[in-house]
Amino acid sequence: MLCSGFFKRTVQKNKHYVCLETQNCSINKAERKRCPACRFQKCLGVGMKLEAVRANRMRGGRNKFGPLYRKDRELKRQKKTLIYDNYVNDDSNLEPKQEPTAQSFPHGSSDQDVPSLYDHRTLSFEPRDKMPFEKNRRHMLGDGTPCDLTLTTHQVYNPYLVHPMKSKQVEHPGGSLPDCTEGSPYMPASPGEIPSLVQQLMSCEMEEQQLRNRVLSHLQQEQASRGRHDCLNTFSIMCKMVDQTLFCLVQWSRGCIFFKELQVEDQMRLLQNCWTELLMLDHIYRQVVHGKEGSILLVTGQQIDLSVISSQAGDTLTNLVTRTHELVSKFQALQVDQQEMVCLKFLVLFSPDVKNLQNLEFVENVQETVNRSLMDYTSQQHHTDKFGQLLLRLTDIRAISTQAEDYLYLKHLSGDLPCNNLLIEMMHAKQS
Repeated sequence: MLCSGFFKRTVQKNKHYVCLETQNCSINKAERKRCPACRFQKCLGVGMKLEAVRANRMRGGRNKFGPLYRKDRELKRQKKTLIYDNYVNDDSNLEPKQEPTAQSFPHGSSDQDVPSLYDHRTLSFEPRDKMPFEKNRRHMLGDGTPCDLTLTTHQVYNPYLVHPMKSKQVEHPGGSLPDCTEGSPYMPASPGEIPSLVQQLMSCEMEEQQLRNRVLSHLQQEQASRGRHDCLNTFSIMCKMVDQTLFCLVQWSRGCIFFKELQVEDQMRLLQNCWTELLMLDHIYRQVVHGKEGSILLVTGQQIDLSVISSQAGDTLTNLVTRTHELVSKFQALQVDQQEMVCLKFLVLFSPDVKNLQNLEFVENVQETVNRSLMDYTSQQHHTDKFGQLLLRLTDIRAISTQAEDYLYLKHLSGDLPCNNLLIEMMHAKQS
């Protein structure tokens, strides 16, 4: 496909394209002119480099980027092999080296309780563009760089209502619960009213405190390896938090009932399809249960005032935070509990719409079974149509997650995201 000229013109003239559909247009030789936005993203996805394009009308000799391209392809191949090997290894190989104790990391939300890792004497939170932050740099927010590219307004549909429920049920082999050491932090008042499948789904949930400790431990080790004079900026720290939360969600999925019965290839396809939605559900439920009005609770335990974000973040990030906060309010109005949220995570994870699944029928049956269990549970607890309202909220989750992916990918292209981590690998896998 002859796209080198298109790529060169786009870079030299600093053009910004917007996809009018779902940013997943088919780009081939016959239809390459249909959507320039998706065409440009495909150019980046196959390895074309912005730095290889000379400024307009600049004279130059032979292209010196050949070795860079070859090195980049080799690094990509090595990273794909590494992430695949890490994924199929035992869980013991994926555990963090150490987990901090409660004494090492206090978890209050006030400034006095913030771990010393985030003290302004230890870390510099200055963004790349040197935007002035307030003197107390313990507020954990993005770098505030506005986004030049207008994000697409997506026409989304509800994939959770497409497949009619069948009478066939999926049973766990042996009828026993999966082996888990991490119990649910929120036990219901009447366990007898909870469908047995929902109880099994709950059995592998990770405690919030345990997740917090793992993320804090990783951040502390990261800073210790850098030294006092090589500090991460605020946006990089936020990305490290997201990356470690994603890492824990992958571990959660691998120990889940049904999911571990799939082939590794199907597991990876399902995770690559929904990782942002799982992160969004995790964040939203944290706000519903532990958050405070007018602020955002990070996985590390810090509270950030929404007013601080609005005053110091760029328009794109502010809009994303505002939409997410509005969705949190909707979940609070529904009085969603952990049993319902776990069911939503499984509905998101087991999506029959993922392409090239080897065991599509199994995935369909799991989603239908979880769908039915969620409906039974909500009908027992509430007389209103809470089941239907929860499914509608999944559509909102999908839309905001897509916007978050777009934002992160643009940050990645501009070099603002830390490289060589799971977050970057997941983004590349979904873009390809």
